[in-house]
Amino acid sequence: MADEASAKQAVVAPGQCPPEGCPPPTRIECIKVDKVYDSCFQVESRSRDTTVTTGVGGEFATGTFTVGQAIPCALAGPITCNVINRVPTTGNFATLTIVISVPVTLTNPNAPAETADRVFTFTKIVTLCAPEGVTVDCENDSTLLFCNCVVSAVGVGTITVTCDFQVCLVIKTILTVQLLVPSYGFCVPAPCVVAPGVCPPAPPAQCF
Repeated sequence: MADEASAKQAVVAPGQCPPEGCPPPTRIECIKVDKVYDSCFQVESRSRDTTVTTGVGGEFATGTFTVGQAIPCALAGPITCNVINRVPTTGNFATLTIVISVPVTLTNPNAPAETADRVFTFTKIVTLCAPEGVTVDCENDSTLLFCNCVVSAVGVGTITVTCDFQVCLVIKTILTVQLLVPSYGFCVPAPCVVAPGVCPPAPPAQCF
């Protein structure tokens, strides 16, 4: 019986189940994981103004600037959120007021090595399953869809940069728990292989 169970275990590997279905699990394991209690997503479009110093000793020390000039903008780190208010509703649900922080890097179009880091923030109100003890997270899946910045005013030693940006915001309530899960045991790695190269290399496909 033990040999039969071992043989069955040996053929179970990561991937799709066969057409006849996956075999029944052989164990029940207790694992420590981050359980997602609830989640939601929304596309948020925002606009923010920021001042950048120019000239000698400034953040953008090189070149001159004109109104309407494009300023390259890119995400500088993870998008984060901080709960500033929590109002319980029914059951374990709560209405959360969250400050979203979007770190970006602005680049001098006249000198790519000169940059200015900024954090654009805005608030968001959501109602989620959020019992006491959960962590509100938006770091792992939220992304910056686009960030368009232009010079909107030119002063003495400064420029005003207006940025329009769009964020795909994914908010989750998470708690580390111990879960019982069906299991086939431990994963056994397969031998490493190296895929052979194409020799001779094939030309690209024709257009017609």
